Amino acid sequence: MSDIATRVTQGVQALAADHLRREMWQAQHRAGLLTDAQTYEALADAIESDLKGRAVDGDMPWSATMRARKRVKPLRKAAKAMREAAASIGGTVTAYETTDPATVAQARQDKALRKAERKGAAAAALNTATARAVERLAPAQSDEESAGAPKVLGDYFKNQRGA
Repeated sequence: MSDIATRVTQGVQALAADHLRREMWQAQHRAGLLTDAQTYEALADAIESDLKGRAVDGDMPWSATMRARKRVKPLRKAAKAMREAAASIGGTVTAYETTDPATVAQARQDKALRKAERKGAAAAALNTATARAVERLAPAQSDEESAGAPKVLGDYFKNQRGA
């Protein structure tokens, strides 16, 4: 039990340490898990070949092979689980690094800044569109102009073409 507690404590300390120590911890544990997976695979191969050679009276030609595969299936599953665990070690380290409080705070600040910029750009576009609409719909400023006379050059050309 103390071995598990010691390993967990060392893992947490390695994650909290600098980048180099985290990489060393990651490589060490990945190698250990992959070694365990290879051990389980080798054990499964040895047991399977032994069981294939043990024929029982009344067996069909394939019965020993099927029985051997059935018996080593848990070992193969354990080896697969070890390989998956080795692959997930990198994700654990990355998740730990990306949840660093300083990194999270900076990401939130950057997101808020981008949001404020988008809102400002949208407000500016709305103000411009509103100003143009008011310009077009404004009452005439002199007696020669009619109300809603084109004030924008594009509107003038639209009216000239009969659009």
